[in-house]
Amino acid sequence: MPATRKKFAACDPCRAAKVACDHARPVCIRCQNQSRQAECVYRASPFKKTKRAPEKTTTPATPGLMSHTPSRQQSFAASGRTPVLGSGGDSVAPKQPHRYPNPGYLGSFSSTTLFGNLPDMHDPVLDAEGGSGVGSDNPVREANVTRGAGLIKQIEATVSIESCCHLILAWTARGSSLPLAGPFLEHCIATMRQLFPNQGRTAVASAELSRSLFHNTSRPIDMATSTTLHDFQAQFGHQQCRWETLGFFFTAASRAAIEMSKFESAREYRDLQRLGMNLSDLSLDIALSLDCLNDLQLVLQYENWILHSFVDGDQSYHSWKRLGDVISSIYALGLHQQTNNDHNSFPPFLLELRRLTFALTYSADKNVSLFLGRPPRIHLKYCKLILPRSDGRVVEPWKTTWPQDMPFDYVADIRWGALCGILKEDIMELFSLEGVNDGHPKVREIHDKATAQWQALPPHFRLESSLKQCNQAPVVRDFILNARLNQLHILFLLRMAVTRSHPESDAELVSTAAEILTLIVEALMQKDYLVNSGTSLVWKVAYYGLSAAGVICLWLLHQSSKTQPHPNVDTSRVFQSMSVLVVEMETGVLIETDDPNYKLLVDASKTMGCLLSRLILGRVTPPQTGEAAGSAAVVSSGVVARSPASAAMLETQEVAAANGGWNAWDGHTLHDFESDFWLNLAEHPFLAGGGGNDM
Repeated sequence: MPATRKKFAACDPCRAAKVACDHARPVCIRCQNQSRQAECVYRASPFKKTKRAPEKTTTPATPGLMSHTPSRQQSFAASGRTPVLGSGGDSVAPKQPHRYPNPGYLGSFSSTTLFGNLPDMHDPVLDAEGGSGVGSDNPVREANVTRGAGLIKQIEATVSIESCCHLILAWTARGSSLPLAGPFLEHCIATMRQLFPNQGRTAVASAELSRSLFHNTSRPIDMATSTTLHDFQAQFGHQQCRWETLGFFFTAASRAAIEMSKFESAREYRDLQRLGMNLSDLSLDIALSLDCLNDLQLVLQYENWILHSFVDGDQSYHSWKRLGDVISSIYALGLHQQTNNDHNSFPPFLLELRRLTFALTYSADKNVSLFLGRPPRIHLKYCKLILPRSDGRVVEPWKTTWPQDMPFDYVADIRWGALCGILKEDIMELFSLEGVNDGHPKVREIHDKATAQWQALPPHFRLESSLKQCNQAPVVRDFILNARLNQLHILFLLRMAVTRSHPESDAELVSTAAEILTLIVEALMQKDYLVNSGTSLVWKVAYYGLSAAGVICLWLLHQSSKTQPHPNVDTSRVFQSMSVLVVEMETGVLIETDDPNYKLLVDASKTMGCLLSRLILGRVTPPQTGEAAGSAAVVSSGVVARSPASAAMLETQEVAAANGGWNAWDGHTLHDFESDFWLNLAEHPFLAGGGGNDM
């Protein structure tokens, strides 16, 4: 009788992927090829299935990190509940969390929803074995513990926790913070100091700490209606610290380093920017690897995306992808379907956090889509939006009333951004329609809504004079500036949708662009008196300033000696503003060479500088005899005088028209003023072959 062939077990990665394993030790060939040596672990008893009764489930504990006694932990495990911290020992059964591939929200007609309405027919034996998911026995994989321990050792070796704490506190003292996780920062700082009490003198037990973090992260977060913000924070701080806590901390440290480096010019701050982002990425990836999506991870995903936009740039694919991850998580958790009855199921602070998260992501999706010329990924017709700090009813956003004595905070900025995002989505739909003109009913409707929306904003939030006359704290001034720019941007986009490929011919559009450009330059001149209230100054220049400058450039290119002065645009003021903008971008005052948006701003500044040089200095052709004194374009009384430059520009326009014309929008989207627009503008017959900018 032939001998029985011995059966070998696959390693954990091959088991999870359900692929063949060659059983090589210590690392199989598949894990070697995929650089997963640390995860290639073979179980001691892979074929032995041990049934554990719920009442015997124990929780691995680490001294100093886990404070529950075994008997109390067993009692909650047996009942399938988690304790409500700080509630006097009472407990409430929260909604059962969901694991992939079936996260929380699956829609009204999904199989899970339909079968969920059938009578309860669970198999008690399967439930006793832990088949129901998170609430049952969920041992931490040693491969994950090893990975987490490596990150903890990296933190100890590369970054000073105490220095980061001081940096974050100095940053928040100026009025800045993380828009969503700001209320958690003080709690996270105290927790990190507790986790690394003697950094540099005594190393922490990295494996034990990693195992505890994984265990805490895998536990569901209590979201009972009686849960307070203090109770919520206690579930990811101190003895209950999770990987998300580390993510919040290093995200804030990196953001603080970005902001503070502009004021103290400390090189170590700039080095911390990317290091903090990498540690934030790793903490987030580890938390998400447990496939147990929750509100805490969603907030960290959003803050991590904002950080990537600062470090990698607004044009980076990494930033674009991470914004998509945030939106995917919003859909998975069902935050896009807010209802009037949510207050019966969740605590008030969590409802507000969810509304803030969706409102922020919604407006960000619109702004990034417009900036990059890509389609948005959130459409309001598939969503139900309740604005933050509202009475909890789904209402028409443009009819939203504001408390007239409302003080500034991040909520006010988020509310206003969401309101503007709704109108921007309507305008983006106009770009796909044919025959849109001033008489189109949708155009008038959007304009009326934008006007009513602006008038409903409290007067102390409306910038209706120069920024210099705004006597507010730096962070409030920044919000007021951003609110006005957002309002003007709506009017700007609306006129762009109407005028299409000839924006330079629309007087209202040119006037709006000139006002945006003036505000941007004023902000640049007073940048030391502005504190980031939600969007950085570089983003304001790239998003609002370059689009306005692009229209102004097209308008100037199509002017000639026969063109009448614009009735609402001071041409001399436009020249001054564009000159200041060019100088700020080219001298490195606004950005440095290693900043992520450097190339975009430099390309735009070179094109604008070349145009200004040719218009002001009249360098298209050599001055003719007797014309030297009047050859340059003289800016006087708001009119560009006749010069060889203007004559040559008129000639190049005629040549371009005879050759089929030159279109500023060739190869990219109409409302996109990103790099391609400026590169195409530089190829205009009037500017091509120029000697650069001598200003």
